[in-house]
Amino acid sequence: MSPALSGHGYRMRLGLLRRARSGHATLCERLASSSSASTAFGTRLFTNSSFDSVDAEEIRRFGRLSSQWANEEDSFKALHSFNQIRVPWIVDSITKADPDQQEQLAGIRLVDVGCGGGLLSIPLARLGASLCGIDASEEAVRAACIAVSSAFHASPPKCGEVHLECSTVEKFAETNASGFDAVVASEIVEHVANVDTFIKACVRLARGGAPLFFTTINKTLASRIFAVWMAEEVFGAVPSGVHDWSKFIEPEVLRHKLESNGCDVRLVHGIAYNPFANKWSWTDCTAINYALMAVKR
Repeated sequence: MSPALSGHGYRMRLGLLRRARSGHATLCERLASSSSASTAFGTRLFTNSSFDSVDAEEIRRFGRLSSQWANEEDSFKALHSFNQIRVPWIVDSITKADPDQQEQLAGIRLVDVGCGGGLLSIPLARLGASLCGIDASEEAVRAACIAVSSAFHASPPKCGEVHLECSTVEKFAETNASGFDAVVASEIVEHVANVDTFIKACVRLARGGAPLFFTTINKTLASRIFAVWMAEEVFGAVPSGVHDWSKFIEPEVLRHKLESNGCDVRLVHGIAYNPFANKWSWTDCTAINYALMAVKR
């Protein structure tokens, strides 16, 4: 528990980043005073071929970008602004609580799969969720740790809990099956090596009747032009080389995989990004970005 936060009803547990029994400072405490960190452990752990959905090259790529996660004007600016529509969508789908209520997700156990630097985890936790963020990149989890510590030290939420863990979704699901009231996998499906294994593990994490939220990119000519070339090379809305078009997935394919794993798809909706204004909006067109919500039977 962070001493600076413990008096505000907020608890931050850091999975494998928690304080060692020796009494030495936690990784987060060390990182707070140092800008460098070893990446050897992350590389060793996640080149393990037993984790079928993990792409080692993706882990290395995002590890190199870990210093950019927190900058809202840098390479991840589109992901930061994406919260303007994806957070309300997730919240409104989970609860009918008063939108003016600050703790709309109080009592909700939620997992953010592929949490990266915590861009989505932080606003969801601020709304009161008992949130677990997992990512296969140790560097990303370190960045999330710093971001959470900084954000909540400056403005502590009244309730909520964050647990950050460096893990694959498959490994995490082994000990957390049916443990969550909602599962979020936003902008991660297009980065995994085996979608079938990934989807199966995500569904395993949800309790019966729980919603699963996905946002990803369709596999079309339009997405190849706008989501890859223009977004990366022209507008710089996302880091160059971060997307592999061959991994993009059509809505009907994702729907089939979820239905085959015991889910009912309730919503598929298009999302549009305006790079000039750095804003997102809902659209009927699913040719590029789209959101999908399913419910576990």
